[in-house]
Amino acid sequence: MIILDGMQYDRNKWMEMKMKIIKDLLTDIPYTCEDPNVSALTVTDIVSDSRKIVDGCMFICLRGEHSDGHDYALQAAQMGASVIVSEYLLQLPRGCVNIVTPNTRYADAMIWRNVYDDPAAAMRVLAVTGTNGKTSITYMLKAILEEAGEKVGVIGTIRNYIGQEALESNMTTPLPAQLYSLIAKMRDAGCTYLVMEASSHALAFDKLAGISPEVAIFTNLTPEHLDYHKNMENYAQAKAKLFAMAGCSIINHDTPYGAYMFERSQNKRVYVSKENAEVPYHAENIRMKGIRGSEYDFVSGDERIHITCHIAGEFSLSNSLCAIAAAKELGIGGVTIEKAMAELNSVAGRMERVPLPTDDLTMIVDYAHTPDALANVLDSIRSCRKENQRLVCLFGCGGDRDRTKRPVMGSIATAKADFTIITSDNSRTEDPMKIIADILEGVNTIAGYTVIPDRRTALYYAVNYAQTDDIVLVAGKGHEDYEITKEGKRPFSEKKIIMEAYEKKIGKETEQ
Repeated sequence: MIILDGMQYDRNKWMEMKMKIIKDLLTDIPYTCEDPNVSALTVTDIVSDSRKIVDGCMFICLRGEHSDGHDYALQAAQMGASVIVSEYLLQLPRGCVNIVTPNTRYADAMIWRNVYDDPAAAMRVLAVTGTNGKTSITYMLKAILEEAGEKVGVIGTIRNYIGQEALESNMTTPLPAQLYSLIAKMRDAGCTYLVMEASSHALAFDKLAGISPEVAIFTNLTPEHLDYHKNMENYAQAKAKLFAMAGCSIINHDTPYGAYMFERSQNKRVYVSKENAEVPYHAENIRMKGIRGSEYDFVSGDERIHITCHIAGEFSLSNSLCAIAAAKELGIGGVTIEKAMAELNSVAGRMERVPLPTDDLTMIVDYAHTPDALANVLDSIRSCRKENQRLVCLFGCGGDRDRTKRPVMGSIATAKADFTIITSDNSRTEDPMKIIADILEGVNTIAGYTVIPDRRTALYYAVNYAQTDDIVLVAGKGHEDYEITKEGKRPFSEKKIIMEAYEKKIGKETEQ
């Protein structure tokens, strides 16, 4: 047996799947080749990393942020690759076939789709994109579809799911080799629906070229990933690719880039709104219930569905509107939707309350790692707290990521929280103190804050600093159960650390 993306495959079956003739692998891919017999050739493997070359394989030249696979094509041929896929004609050793295609990223996705015989075609596909809210919406859709009796596959940030089987997720949208193998596993397991998050990187790199979503959802767009996209226009263009591919686009009307995505949707397009009663899907009779969520009427024409959303915040209300609108477009009934939403109590790491043995302190973990997300979460908590109830915010910013957001998040935290604890958050290869220095450029210097670089120490400090009835928001990592530093990736569960710190705190108080 071999393990691929956490799943077991029979080696002979796996090799048989990849031992396909070029004609089949290149289905729906535009290409040219000087070898007249190319369509009858077979390959033993498909790789885009020159370190993984094996005799008789196909090597796909991919352009990355820091390297270009075309620079390794000759080396790949000399190491045994029999076919090189490139974006321009190369000088290769005799006997090595050169296939030229306009976009090797597109070809990579389509080749892996073809390896697995277009697995997504066997399911109804829903894809969600936007800066924030993707994960919450996929979990809401999973709950609704399962209540309707469907078996659902989920691809996303927290976990991948094949029905009730949870698989580890290493990135929001996997690389094509892993993505299409995972979708094939879902198809073979009998999944009728595929619900997936579509990241901007995945769309920019054409990872989803082999998938045509029946429904695509747009949540919002705020500054993020600008270290790669460079500006908001490029970021928006990457997201907009999804809506040119979709049969139906569900667009959040209440966000500035909603009109941008609406205009670029190629087929059916529908707005949702919590503010505008003129759009096809909207909310009425909204009742915010603090950290317990919200209730409202989902209105579609003459139909009215009473919705209970247990996830706090107006942004969660917007997310639920998008999920429910997508469900309606799929033909799912109101009773099913109402029941599923009422029974969905939380989404891991999204306004998730840490279970403590007493109720005198509220600790909330949330994945908010962008300025907009942090502002939304803090505003949501502020709007529902009791008079004189303090709000404490603990956060940091990730290393090797967009530096421009760091001072902005420092400004937001110190403006909206009563006290802020600035710490580390997946510093990766960067010096944590340099990241913190960037954050400090934006802080309100008259606001109450402290700097504790070690996140575990910061969490202990937060628990011990907190007073009765305080609300402490721990932002940035949410569902993550690891920490990444220069030393590598290590286990790190914030919820466990918080509960451990709290037990020690009350233990000390009991002794006194």
